[in-house]
Amino acid sequence: MLRKKVCFVSYGSTEYSRKSEASVLTHYTNAIREALQRVGLHKKEIQGLSITTQASPDFSPHVAEQLGLELDWVLNGDYGGAGGVMSVRRAADAIEAGHLDVVVLVGGNSFDKSVPHQRPLEYQRANYVDVYGYGGPNSLMALIQRLHMERYGTTLEQIGRIAVAQRENALNNPQALFREPMTLQDYLNSRMISDPIRLFDCVMPCSGAECVILASEETAKRITDKLVYLVTDAERINYQVADMQPDKTTFGMKVVGDRLFKEVKREAIDLFEIYDDYPVAVMIQIEDLGYCKKGEGGKFVEAHDLTYRGDFSVNTGGGELSVGQAGLAGGFLHLVEALRQLRGEAKGHQVKKAERALVTGIGWLNYGRNLGTTAGLIMERRQ
Repeated sequence: MLRKKVCFVSYGSTEYSRKSEASVLTHYTNAIREALQRVGLHKKEIQGLSITTQASPDFSPHVAEQLGLELDWVLNGDYGGAGGVMSVRRAADAIEAGHLDVVVLVGGNSFDKSVPHQRPLEYQRANYVDVYGYGGPNSLMALIQRLHMERYGTTLEQIGRIAVAQRENALNNPQALFREPMTLQDYLNSRMISDPIRLFDCVMPCSGAECVILASEETAKRITDKLVYLVTDAERINYQVADMQPDKTTFGMKVVGDRLFKEVKREAIDLFEIYDDYPVAVMIQIEDLGYCKKGEGGKFVEAHDLTYRGDFSVNTGGGELSVGQAGLAGGFLHLVEALRQLRGEAKGHQVKKAERALVTGIGWLNYGRNLGTTAGLIMERRQ
């Protein structure tokens, strides 16, 4: 879908922590406050709110009440790791329809042990591999990575290049939990989790929140002179669901990419914020987005510099692999980093030419079976 008059006007992030037991509401509040203060907005100007989390016991109207917000529009962006991008799509629809001018989208997670709010991850049950003792994302992704390696000759060294590049991107990102240099040998020597998945293939769960604010073009021009437009967006739900033996080396991102690039040329993208719950998921998305043929992702990452200084900059702040995964804020982390880059505010890891960014999201882990959400969007800086 081509958009014309929807803008990203601000963003907010909290510190990521493995020790904080502050409530998820506290993390929401801190991220929203930072986003509002960045551009001088007052909370009375907020007309819409979306929340995306696995940790909150409350729905969006209850969260809005606790934040003291009187609104015209609310949403529970309940789409897993695709929640960030898909919430943007729904908010953009509401803005274009004239229902609201300013909307806050927030995702977060909390390790608050006093609240029994962690809901079970259903995808690791009722699965065809469950009877064999498999369960959870690590084991399921191990299957898909092994298939990609055996079918296409993809090597651990090729997959590891993604994790190593993202760690380099994180070194100057104060939000990142991992800011120590990592070599390819460090990656290869990391502890086995579920063969062939290693420790450094896995994200670090943590507490924190991310927030973006969208506005109509007219209102955005009043709020900021750093205009970042939503250019186009797309999603695909339950890709290949009718196929009982789907090809699990491809995701719904193939359909999403085809739709995005009808509006913007592939070569026009300057940086890529690709959902990175695992390095091999990044590789598969690069293939599905059409930057190389299926099965050639390994050769592609060998041929390109994926750091923020490189010719194909991926997850320029470190991504979830090095920053951390604050629950479903993971789907917002990439949006915030893209917006930070396009506004020229990524100190220490700023891409030299940052005019257009592509952001993706994957939710509910369609690697193990046909259930899944995939979404993407393109953002553009304009003077």
